[in-house]
Amino acid sequence: MSKSTARHEIGIADAAYNLPGPAVDIVEWAAARNVSSKLVEELLAHGCRYFYEGPEHSDAELISGAIDQLVARQGERISQVSYLLHAHTQPFSMPAPPSSVLTELVQRYRLSPKLCFSVEHLACAGVVVAVDRAARLLAADSEARYALVVTSDRVFGNHKHRIRQNAGIQSDGGTAILLSKEDVRCRLGAISYRNFGDLHEGPSNPRTTALIARYTWLHTKLAFEQNSRATGIPLPEYGQLMPVNADRHYWVQIANALNLPESAFFLDNIRERGHACTNDFAVNLVDRGFPLLDQGKPIASCGQSNVGAYAIVTLLPRSDKPWAEPSAHPSE
Repeated sequence: MSKSTARHEIGIADAAYNLPGPAVDIVEWAAARNVSSKLVEELLAHGCRYFYEGPEHSDAELISGAIDQLVARQGERISQVSYLLHAHTQPFSMPAPPSSVLTELVQRYRLSPKLCFSVEHLACAGVVVAVDRAARLLAADSEARYALVVTSDRVFGNHKHRIRQNAGIQSDGGTAILLSKEDVRCRLGAISYRNFGDLHEGPSNPRTTALIARYTWLHTKLAFEQNSRATGIPLPEYGQLMPVNADRHYWVQIANALNLPESAFFLDNIRERGHACTNDFAVNLVDRGFPLLDQGKPIASCGQSNVGAYAIVTLLPRSDKPWAEPSAHPSE
């Protein structure tokens, strides 16, 4: 199943992330935990080096570190948030009742949202879905001015849980993305989805694990092409494409399949930040996306998963460009 929607009346006013520091070097970290030198070499070959861990922090605390940055810059806007959405990949990043990440944030920042909810079981595609749903709610509500999308993901357990197969090292963190109808840093363009239902169980058995390895790169490639058609911007004209921050070789393979140079993808944060799951969207937006958008260049950000969910969102500069209006008839 695939679908694209066009949207340009809502944009992102600001975004922030909180990766608990300082950065950890996987070489030193692995040596202290008897991780095999062969696995470390494989991780380095896949572009990994640094990651962030903060086991002493809750999800709400990690998110608050990002919201506090928005409060410092945006002031009263945060108190006017009408819709609060939370996305996560790791199942334990949603604490068991009676604890509630959303309730804790509402109380901490004295928010009065009309609606708040979490997006689950879409893994790293969930953050794009949350941004899309927040934008839809804002667009449909004439009185609402702001929506806030927050993400959080943490890793529990030993080094085997921190290492993402042999291709990624996972980081803990939280982010906050403020959506607005006015005074935005960038505008939302087309948002595209693909769903490969055979993978809904994730890597829980040998069959789906093999299917993930065989088809995930293909569906990611097709999702980028689909989004490019929906927005009307050829992929070579994007400032850069924002991946999830794991497995450099994987993204080089996708670039080759799209007839793009390796530099078309922003790959630096695979080494510098680690794979912070749903947080990668805002991390890459702040580190690379916003500067490109400020230069008048569109970007596209990918949320892809190991449960068959794929999502791409195009972000457009504020200034008028030939691609200022998304396609009136997006592909379905």
